[in-house]
Amino acid sequence: MFLDGNKEVANLITNKEMIKYGQGIISIPVEKIGEYFTKLIKYYETNNIKDLKLWIYENCIDGIN
Repeated sequence: MFLDGNKEVANLITNKEMIKYGQGIISIPVEKIGEYFTKLIKYYETNNIKDLKLWIYENCIDGIN
């Protein structure tokens, strides 16, 4: 099903926990995938997750108000 399942498994587990605690799900909008990868690479290079976390919070959490 997956060529490299690390990201997919992490996504499934993250969403399972978010649903469990009523926090919606994380879903990267197709039109923002390029921006997401840019933020992700910056995180990998700097080990500073603050910008990535904020971007995900503002753009990718669905199912809560």
